[in-house]
Parts: sequence; structure tokens; C-alpha cells
Amino acid sequence: MPAASLRPGVSTGIDAISIERIRGAAQRKPFLERVFTERELVYSLKHRDPYRRLAGRFAAKEACLKALTAGMGRGIDLRDIEVVGLGLQGHSLELHGPAKSRLKGRKAHLSITYSKEYAFAFVVLG
Repeated sequence: MPAASLRPGVSTGIDAISIERIRGAAQRKPFLERVFTERELVYSLKHRDPYRRLAGRFAAKEACLKALTAGMGRGIDLRDIEVVGLGLQGHSLELHGPAKSRLKGRKAHLSITYSKEYAFAFVVLG
């Protein structure tokens, strides 16, 4: 069966991550510094359950990498992809450096949702 076709230049990515997995990884400061921007850490760590928000941001970064068709180790650092909260309007992505250049003028759209145990993110670039 052929894959669903998107408009030329439109790409998508999806990811899911266990909140507990992020809780464990976040106990190591190098992980936090390698993955998250200062703005993401400040936002997440001020909440009662920061690991839930960190997991959502991690899933968003992975989904964005997939949409950019640029897996880990292909010149894009996870900190080049930043999740910005928009209050009641949800979240947005700000791309920096090599990630921004791969965007090629497209807009990045992000949706994050949670279950009790997982964070899910869906990214559309178009």
C-alpha cells in the first residue's frame, strides 16, 4: 500500500517517551545540559512534576528530528531544537543553527500530549 502523500516540502515526525525514563535520565546533570536549553530547564523545573514537561520536550525534539529527516549524529544538536510554551495556546518550536537551516523557510507546528506514563509529540513542517 503506498504511503500517504503530503504536499511537496511538508514532512512529519512523531515520538513517544516514558516519563519515568526521563525522570531517571534527568538525575544526571550532563543529560540535562546536553538535551535541554536553559529556557526549557527553567520552565520545566518550576513545575510540580518537571519530568512530565521534560519528557514532552524530549519527545518534541525527537519528533522534530524525524520531520527534518535528521537523526541523531547528523549535525543537529538537541539543543538546536527548542520547545517554547505559549501559555493557553500550547507550544511552539524555535529552531537554531543547523536545525533552522534544514527548515528551509517552512514553519514548524507542534502538538504535545500526555498519558499517565508517556509523553507524545507530533511535528509538522510545512
